[in-house]
Amino acid sequence: MGAEKLLIYKRYQVDRPEMLKKEKVILHIGLHKTGTTSIQQFLAENRNQLGDLDYVCYTQEGYFREDGNAYFLLKQKNWYSSKRSYQLDIPLLLTNIRKSQKKRVMISSEALSWCVNLADIEELKAQLLEVAHEVLVLAYVREPVSFAISIYTEGLKYPNSLSVLTDYNHPCLSSAHLRKQFLFEHYTFGNILPWKDVFLNDFTVKSLEKEKLLAGNLLVEILKILELGNCEELHKKALNYRRENEGFNLLQVHYLTSLYRFLNKFKDSHRLKSLAYELIKRKLHWLESDKKFNVENDVAIKYFTEIRDGLLMSKAHLGESVDTEFKYKKRSVDSLSFLDYVKILIVAITHSFFFGVYILTRIFKSIIG
Repeated sequence: MGAEKLLIYKRYQVDRPEMLKKEKVILHIGLHKTGTTSIQQFLAENRNQLGDLDYVCYTQEGYFREDGNAYFLLKQKNWYSSKRSYQLDIPLLLTNIRKSQKKRVMISSEALSWCVNLADIEELKAQLLEVAHEVLVLAYVREPVSFAISIYTEGLKYPNSLSVLTDYNHPCLSSAHLRKQFLFEHYTFGNILPWKDVFLNDFTVKSLEKEKLLAGNLLVEILKILELGNCEELHKKALNYRRENEGFNLLQVHYLTSLYRFLNKFKDSHRLKSLAYELIKRKLHWLESDKKFNVENDVAIKYFTEIRDGLLMSKAHLGESVDTEFKYKKRSVDSLSFLDYVKILIVAITHSFFFGVYILTRIFKSIIG
């Protein structure tokens, strides 16, 4: 190649930095309820301080998605059927990578956790190695009972969604339908096993347990993995980063579960459920309590028996660093006191009043309308 052509080629490379191979691409498989949104929002808020690393997540239209729960990265098929299938939009993912002008790129998305087709993952690996010298796939998994409780309370937060609340019983995990639902999801870590089979040593999976995280902080550990652990400013921000915690205590779970089961007897009660939730979380604070919602040991043991094989298989594939055992509570599970029931009664009366106002308003509007 002549000197003039070489100069033109180098200028072309400078003008088109996305054509150069990246040093490293990090894919974070955002398994549900494993701190995914916290990771995504923290990286998005601090994009200008990530050095040679770029956190990217763009839609087909070119809009940047801060939260990164990027279901637009999926070519969805049979979304609402029992045979749901998901195919990753590999060209869009590669566009995200090529669009960055930095040496290293990270993509974090819950969409990745729904892609379990081995052929698709193998194709993705081949394509990634065309645009990057090194690839790291990262995932966090959560201890089973803790995960199940988080999923259960999430159903209470979104009463309008297509959830399994109709069959929920108290305590959590006592319903056969609920256990089946968890098995259907990636609860037994089955969704990440194909990723392990394809990426092998380039796949890292860790347990989302405070005692196993660096400094007991997920974001601090993420910075270390991203080779940004020496940045004091980011480290400080990671330690102080707090998302709004919408976790439920025992009283709130007991009350909302009972209320939703009652409202399920009526048609089109989702608006009343939403009103109940909003009042509990935003206006009425009498149900605040230090009592945590948990499950009885015998329920957990019964549940464990049903998924033992799946857990053991996952353990064999993922290695000793992953905690697949149930953690039983040595002390008895918190129970409701007389004062707790008084609090619940006060909130029930208050809700009845607001529900009455709501219904009368609807009737009045229909009459004058």
